[in-house]
Amino acid sequence: MDIPKINNMYVENSVNLTRNTVSDTSFEENLRSAMEKKDDKALKEACTQFEGILLQIMYKQMKATVPKSSLFPKDSGTEFFESMLDDKLVENASKTNSLGLADLLYKQLSKQMRSDNSVPKKD
Repeated sequence: MDIPKINNMYVENSVNLTRNTVSDTSFEENLRSAMEKKDDKALKEACTQFEGILLQIMYKQMKATVPKSSLFPKDSGTEFFESMLDDKLVENASKTNSLGLADLLYKQLSKQMRSDNSVPKKD
């Protein structure tokens, strides 16, 4: 068993899962736009989107640790359906504020938005 190879595969899978959830640029653009326009509603949506991204990464990583059983073979249709179900579960969890991270992030960013007169420019 090659431990470094397994660790590299784990890191690559984590990065791919992050890329597959939500476009990093769309989240960044939504957040930047909300901060520039000082739009509370858009800021709240961006914070909820961030919580959704985090929940999806956590959920997929947790699900990856569950051993797969050969008792009931899975075809591609089953895996596709389970993937869609997982996405909906995470989406609903982020909308119901299950972690509360969106609220905390919103409170912090809204304070910063109100106190800052300028928004940092994109590098």
